[in-house]
Amino acid sequence: MKKFIYYLSRVLSIIIVCFFAIFILEGFSPEFSWQDSLSHFILAFIFLTITIVSWKKPLIGSWFFIAAGLFFLFGTGSNIIIGIVPLLTGILFLIEGFVLKK
Repeated sequence: MKKFIYYLSRVLSIIIVCFFAIFILEGFSPEFSWQDSLSHFILAFIFLTITIVSWKKPLIGSWFFIAAGLFFLFGTGSNIIIGIVPLLTGILFLIEGFVLKK
């Protein structure tokens, strides 16, 4: 069970980074400007940084994922899945951090 939580949290964090990174490519469409790509690049970079922190220090990184998930759930009014996945990832990193601490 420890390995499942360990790998699931990491896979979900990579999926989040890839999700925001794929939208960088929308800047090549005539309907979108370079500012749209820049905003998605910044989001992808922020989540990549959170992922790196979480891999090295799961307890610290988990709170960043939880904060980002709560921000997307309640702060932006966007799709609920965009908020649930970082929240779940943060909870998994939090569980992993407490399991490794013991």
